[in-house]
Amino acid sequence: MRADDAPGVQRPVHIIVPFKQSDAKSRLAPVLTPEERRLLAFTMLRDVLAVVSSYGEVTVLSKPGLKKEELGVDVAISQSNLELNEAINAFIDSHAKHGWPSDILIVMADLALLTRDVVEGILDCDGDVVLCPGRGGGTNMVLTRSPRFRTCYRGLSFPKHCAQAKRLGLRLNIFESFRAGCDIDEPGDLAEVVLHGRGDAPLMLKKMGFELAKEGKAELKRVANREFKSSCKL
Repeated sequence: MRADDAPGVQRPVHIIVPFKQSDAKSRLAPVLTPEERRLLAFTMLRDVLAVVSSYGEVTVLSKPGLKKEELGVDVAISQSNLELNEAINAFIDSHAKHGWPSDILIVMADLALLTRDVVEGILDCDGDVVLCPGRGGGTNMVLTRSPRFRTCYRGLSFPKHCAQAKRLGLRLNIFESFRAGCDIDEPGDLAEVVLHGRGDAPLMLKKMGFELAKEGKAELKRVANREFKSSCKL
C-alpha cells in the first residue's frame, strides 16, 4: 500500500472539466437565445471551476478557441478536435504513460449546484472507481484511481460505466448527490439553479429576466417576456 492510500490521507487528484463551446446547451433553445445559452454555459463553467480549483490541478478540455481569460480562474486548457470520450480518454492515456501521478476526477461543466462539500464527499469515497449518477442515466462525476478505466459518455453512460468497472475487476463505489446529480440541460432544470445555486449562474438568470413562479411547482417564468441584452460581460 502506498502512503497516500492510508485511511485519512488525501491522495493527489487532477480534475478534468470537459466544456462544449459550440451550440452550447442547445436543449435550452426554447427559452434562451444562442447568446444567452453561451453566457449561461460559461457562467456555470466558471462556477464549477471556482469550486474544484481548490482540490488539485485543473484542466478544461475543449475544442479550439477557448481563451483563458474567459474562465475566471488560472487553470490549464487542453484543446483538440476530439469528441468528448476521445478527449477524456486521451488525457487518461497520457496520465497513465506518465506513471499515474494523481487520481483523476471528471466533473461536468454544467453542475451549477456544485459545492465544496460535494467535491470533498466524492474524494472521500473508497474504491478504484467512484461514479456520481446524473438524472436520466448519465454520469456527472467520475473519480478514477485506476489507469485502466475509460469513459463511455453519451446515452445511458452510468450503467455503461458500472459495467466497465465490474468487467475490469475494479472496486466500484457509487456517490449519490442531489447537487452533483442535477446537470442543467432542459428548461425545467433552470428553476433548480435559482433555488439551489450558490455561484453566479442564479444571478445571470435573474439578469436575463427570469424569476420563480409564485404558485404551483417550482418553475421559472420570464418577467414581461423581456429580452436579455448581452451587455453582461463574462
